[in-house]
Amino acid sequence: MPSMTWPATALLSLSDKTGAIGLARALAEHGTRLLASGGTAAHLEAAGVAVTRIEQWTGSPEMLGGRVKTLHPLVHGPILARRSAHEDMEALRSLGVGPIDLVAVTLYPFEQRAGGLDEAGAVEEIDIGGVALLRAAAKNFADVIVLHDPAQYDAALATLRAGGPDLPQRREWALATFARTARYDAAIAGELGLRASGEEAEPPLVHVVALERVRRLRYGENPHQPAALYAAAGHAAALDAWREGKELSYNNLLDVEAAVSLVWRFWQPGCVIVKHNQPCGAACAAELPSAYERALASDAQSAYGGIVAFNRPLDGATAAALAGQFVECVAAPGFSPEAEAALESKKNLRVLRLGLSDVAASDLWETRFAGRWALLQYEPRTPAPPWKTVTRREPSPPELEAMRFGWEVVAASRSNAIALTRGTALIGLGSGQTSRVDAVDVALMKARRAGHDLAGVALASDGFLPFADNVEHAAAAGIAAIVQPGGSMRDAEVVSACDQHGLAMVFTDRRVFRH
Repeated sequence: MPSMTWPATALLSLSDKTGAIGLARALAEHGTRLLASGGTAAHLEAAGVAVTRIEQWTGSPEMLGGRVKTLHPLVHGPILARRSAHEDMEALRSLGVGPIDLVAVTLYPFEQRAGGLDEAGAVEEIDIGGVALLRAAAKNFADVIVLHDPAQYDAALATLRAGGPDLPQRREWALATFARTARYDAAIAGELGLRASGEEAEPPLVHVVALERVRRLRYGENPHQPAALYAAAGHAAALDAWREGKELSYNNLLDVEAAVSLVWRFWQPGCVIVKHNQPCGAACAAELPSAYERALASDAQSAYGGIVAFNRPLDGATAAALAGQFVECVAAPGFSPEAEAALESKKNLRVLRLGLSDVAASDLWETRFAGRWALLQYEPRTPAPPWKTVTRREPSPPELEAMRFGWEVVAASRSNAIALTRGTALIGLGSGQTSRVDAVDVALMKARRAGHDLAGVALASDGFLPFADNVEHAAAAGIAAIVQPGGSMRDAEVVSACDQHGLAMVFTDRRVFRH
């Protein structure tokens, strides 16, 4: 279909009036007749822009305290009329109205306001007429321009000045509009579903997920699989890449999320190195260069080609050390000029500005798809149970520090997971194993391979130790303290083995599996 000229008539109904005056003036300057609903009309009239109010156009006043404004045949008919259908255009002429060629609507801010209101107040924030206008205009994108976001106005005006949008552009705006109304309905269903459930931690009766594509990816986990990156609708901000020597891959992005999420668990300057979605290096120190050095020493062999994340802005000294290693991607909340200069020569390196808020889930409920089913779970905000020593020997302060650090690492690793830590540094990780004792043995093997001294080291387990063999293997290697959830039928046997070898053991009373 040909491009459109400037609209003969445009309808504006805007809750968010950002950019409204500029859009209206530009349209009016090119002869467009402006229709506007009550609040939008008053806003434009105050700025000296001539408008026709919707009630003047339809001959019907607003009803029900403003609940019914634009729901009228003389509004929706001119939007939905097919310009190529003779009977449609005759129907408009018989009613004495012409077609509406552009519709700009911003919806009531239900997402922002409803959570802080009682149910009656939340219901009043549900936009009916605005959604109907958007859907009607989007359905008729062959003939109508539909805009749902002030960020679209400049592009729309630029396209009109250049001769008008072609069909692919109008279709793109329509698709974005349907995505907007989908996420709006999802927000309403989610909010009312939570209220119907009766409490925040009760699984909602209805949970709707709406996603928007952020970018295409070269391929998925393997080269034969098409893939793209999506974000929760309304949160689809582009990744803030300072540089992207090679395009970020599907696997890179999974590892970036894992690394950034873990490093922000730590309270001191920290570094985490992830390979194949598992931490192979993690450490904290008083200064970032030391944190990186200690994290790399965790398992330098596995760290080759890994993803490196920091919880402090990257400085020049750390970046210089990093530049001497082969890494796929670096993520930090910021980069000093010296750090940027040090990394400039790494032509294939991806460098991202990311903090915890950039990877945090936008939904309280974590959703995981399993075939045709979906699994939802919720992380309680209540404090974790206090730790308790269950052996005769209490852990020393250094052992307790190592245990707390290791606990954060296993909480971010795949079960079964065992972390060996000295102070605030990981020295061995066994994760994703099918038996707990195998996880212990893998962690010990990796620590020995990296040349770490195991005497006095702490061990953290993401699930309970089902048998004393775990303790026997750990004690034989020189492990001094163990933290685990507890809860096994053989807890007494496991604790007794610790007492026999002089180990300290602490129960957390909380399991932290990640399947």
